[in-house]
Amino acid sequence: MADDLALEALTDFLNGVEAGIEAARQTIKKAKKIDEDKLDFSRLFWEKKTGTKGEFEQTSERANGNNDLWKALRAKLKESKGFWQHAEYKYWNDMQQETIIDRRKVV
Repeated sequence: MADDLALEALTDFLNGVEAGIEAARQTIKKAKKIDEDKLDFSRLFWEKKTGTKGEFEQTSERANGNNDLWKALRAKLKESKGFWQHAEYKYWNDMQQETIIDRRKVV
């Protein structure tokens, strides 16, 4: 009987700890989340290119020094499986190098 009561108390305690950990994780995620409306990817270095579908722009990790804005764009593309539309541009991962991102203005 006493063992059952101790086990129940321990289980309740661990459930409380687990709930606290999850709440802390959610708080951290909210704090890290970048406000999409404030992202200005035009501040990245973009080079004009011409491909089979016309003109587009290209940027790279190397050209931007792996800065926070570059990391935010990479994270967004990763979240959306390599293709993402934001403001007036469509962004996608370069097919040959993962450290290169392409974009084209939406018409």
